[in-house]
Amino acid sequence: MSERAVKVWDWIVAAHEGDGPVSVAALCRAVVQRLDVDGASVTAVGGVVAREPLFASDRVSARLEELQFTVGEGPGSGQSGVRSPTLVPDLESAAPRWPGFAPAAMGIGARAVFSFPLQVGAIEVGTLSLYRATTGPLTAGELADVLVFADIALRLLLDGSSGASGSPGYRALDGMSDARAEVHQATGMISVQLGVSLDVAFARLRARAFASNYALADVASAVVNRQLRFDPDLAADSGGAG
Repeated sequence: MSERAVKVWDWIVAAHEGDGPVSVAALCRAVVQRLDVDGASVTAVGGVVAREPLFASDRVSARLEELQFTVGEGPGSGQSGVRSPTLVPDLESAAPRWPGFAPAAMGIGARAVFSFPLQVGAIEVGTLSLYRATTGPLTAGELADVLVFADIALRLLLDGSSGASGSPGYRALDGMSDARAEVHQATGMISVQLGVSLDVAFARLRARAFASNYALADVASAVVNRQLRFDPDLAADSGGAG
């Protein structure tokens, strides 16, 4: 293990809370404590629809992930298909590229965003995302540290998904929830209602959330609770999101 990797691991251990082994929560806290960023989050991914937030260090980080999931844009959305770090030191300059995401992200307090895919070969299993409330790039030293953080985050995700650990009760994915379960359920319901594929159904769900200015989870909940139905015979979908 390199000297830098030892240093970063020591930071994560120092940020760990509780008696169990370290998790992505400790990693995100360490990123914010040790680097010049204001928030960090880790999300597990398994395609466009399957995006599960595991931990966000603060409210803005959580909202940035939800915003990317809703509009399908942003540094960690995978929209461009480029699976390399996305470094945006000034979000205002990214407005033409992400017209739905960038203005909204600035509106909640982000001025710079940095996203690092967590992947094994061509397979992406997650994303480490950082934001800053002021503009400016990561320094060369910070970037080198973040790449080590990302490598450790990848190992934590793989260990958590495989059940591999050095101790009983190991939960690297501490923070995993059922927050997205209704989105998946709603996507399936819309697919049946419209007679379309799951990808098309999810695109319709996302479009409805964006157009109505609701969170994607709120619109999904309305579909699951049968307050909103997507009808192929109507020009506009019936019902509301709340």
